[in-house]
Amino acid sequence: MKGFTVFGIDLTSTETKASACAGLDDKLQPAYFGFMPKDNDILAILKFYSPQVIAIDAPLSLPLGLQSLEENSPRQAISPLRGRACERELASLGIPCYFTTEKSIIKDMVYRGIELKNKLCQMGLQVIEVYPYATKVRLFGKPLPRKTTPQGMAFLKAQLAELLPSFKPYLNLFDHNLCDATIAAYTAFLYCQNMVDAVGNDREGLIFIPHGG
Repeated sequence: MKGFTVFGIDLTSTETKASACAGLDDKLQPAYFGFMPKDNDILAILKFYSPQVIAIDAPLSLPLGLQSLEENSPRQAISPLRGRACERELASLGIPCYFTTEKSIIKDMVYRGIELKNKLCQMGLQVIEVYPYATKVRLFGKPLPRKTTPQGMAFLKAQLAELLPSFKPYLNLFDHNLCDATIAAYTAFLYCQNMVDAVGNDREGLIFIPHGG
């Protein structure tokens, strides 16, 4: 099923836990959804669909001046501030997130995300970084119930059913990871419509979120 598609990936830290992936076509119909354990699986499905934009829910860059997140890294970040500019900007908007630092608890995800992005770019595909929580805040408002609770899942599925009616028949199969992958894909769709804001800076890395109200 080729043609216009966008994909969202809720990336895990390691290949031992499958990553949720979702694809939308230009009519916001489901083009694909499922779980991929290995990077090679993700690369294969994306090579087949050749989407216009791939939105990954994971940090896809390091703070300027750092070559790694190891605490013994010989280089220091150019900015004395913690994390990346995009993360600090999200925090200033009232949208908390993990900061990418040497003390990050998601180092493996960061390294995996950067490597996956590089491979996809080498394939000629466009990759953007997204943060589904930020998308949900922009689209659904606050407060948001925790997605890991039954109330949070019911809320999220109800919002997705309204946002993407074509997904309604399948939502009973979705866990919160697949919901986030679908939200990421929808953010990629908005990106294609020029309906997103970029937070951060080009040199260090941008996160794309829907336009504010």
